[in-house]
Amino acid sequence: MTVWRDLLPFCEKCRGSRRPIVMVLGMHRSGTSLCSHVLSALGLDMTDHVSGPGLDTPGEDNPFGHWERWEIVECHDRILRFFNRGLFSPGHDFAFPMAWWADPRVAEVRREITAFLEGRMGIDYFGFRDPRTVRLMPMWHQIINELKLAPKIIFCLRNPAQVARSLNQRDGFSLDTGEYRWFSYTADFFRYTQSAEFCTIEYESWFEDPALNLAKLRNFLDMPEDLSELDLDFAVAQLVRHDLRHDDPRIGEARQSLIRSVYKLARLADHDTAARGEAQKISAQFVTFQRLHAWLHREFEQAAAGAAELRVQEQVATEAEEMAGLREALATAERRAQGAEAVPEIRAELTRLSDALARAQQEVWERTELIETMRAETLFLGQERVAIIASMEAESSGCATLWREANASCSNAKWPRWGYRMMSRRCARRSSAPNRRPMSVPPISPGWRPNSAGYVKR
Repeated sequence: MTVWRDLLPFCEKCRGSRRPIVMVLGMHRSGTSLCSHVLSALGLDMTDHVSGPGLDTPGEDNPFGHWERWEIVECHDRILRFFNRGLFSPGHDFAFPMAWWADPRVAEVRREITAFLEGRMGIDYFGFRDPRTVRLMPMWHQIINELKLAPKIIFCLRNPAQVARSLNQRDGFSLDTGEYRWFSYTADFFRYTQSAEFCTIEYESWFEDPALNLAKLRNFLDMPEDLSELDLDFAVAQLVRHDLRHDDPRIGEARQSLIRSVYKLARLADHDTAARGEAQKISAQFVTFQRLHAWLHREFEQAAAGAAELRVQEQVATEAEEMAGLREALATAERRAQGAEAVPEIRAELTRLSDALARAQQEVWERTELIETMRAETLFLGQERVAIIASMEAESSGCATLWREANASCSNAKWPRWGYRMMSRRCARRSSAPNRRPMSVPPISPGWRPNSAGYVKR
């Protein structure tokens, strides 16, 4: 890392001829926005737009604004995406490829940042804040040398356990992921700053002793006494809001002992050379460790690429289903459009069929009534026939009785013909009655003759 120490213009001889640039660095959720806001109150040019890009008011995560240079943030994000190290991607904490700053794409972005700074910086204090800068310091060394800048580095520090909790609440990161990211950013900070002078501003001190942080900033930046202590204290009191502090008192220290150790060293590093050297040694070991698991990184990227491809395939399949549905809907619409042209003919045909159906229904009703009438008549005729048959049977029975009486009467020889004549008269009377069939007396057979016992064979 000697090359970066040699490139950094931190000697007193260089500072007089170089324009100062304040760089607020540190891990996300460590108070970098608050520090940038306070620096603006002190008179530094820290931002052109308090809210985020395209926003009129600050978001809920930073009610007072992010206080960033959004042009620089956008360039940083592009570089991270070049190497699949996006802020919210799983590979963000992996090491960058060797000599990544020499990539032509990175060189193009670096020229954009350089052009922005040349057009925007003046002779007074100019600064920016972006936690991503820690990971991209090799490129910033090139920008600093090219523009002959004198960096003034402010290192914002916060308890890694609280950082992890805040990332979990805002971005959904697990606590272990949040602590590891804090360690990765802190290791990169000590790796790239080397012998550079910096000022550590602890997040917790803003709420416990804001005057301490304020004094450190003014002394480190050699700020002029433009504001009285009373006015400055009042301004800071308005910016440091205890109701916006969301630390969980139940969370004390980080889970991993290594992270706890690095946090203790980082709190002393700006004024304790031994602590700083120990932190840099751990950072160098961490770099070696990252190189050892480079194969794991490659496997992870391949798996991530496969997963991304699978998601794309699923999206393509979903879109294909949607397209099929749209095609079917289009075909249905076309059929309806074609059918709309024949609407008059279809309506006429429907009218004709409806009339025919009504006529058929009327005929069915009429035939049903006729059938019922015929059934009633048939039933009545059947009953009348039964009555007639019963009457005839009664008459036949009466005639038989008369014949028996006649035979009995003719048994008297003195009156051989009386019984026959009497029976004939009675049958004639019955035959003349209304609704009676005529009855006839059978003639005396020629083979019979009357005698005292009635009729005997001749």
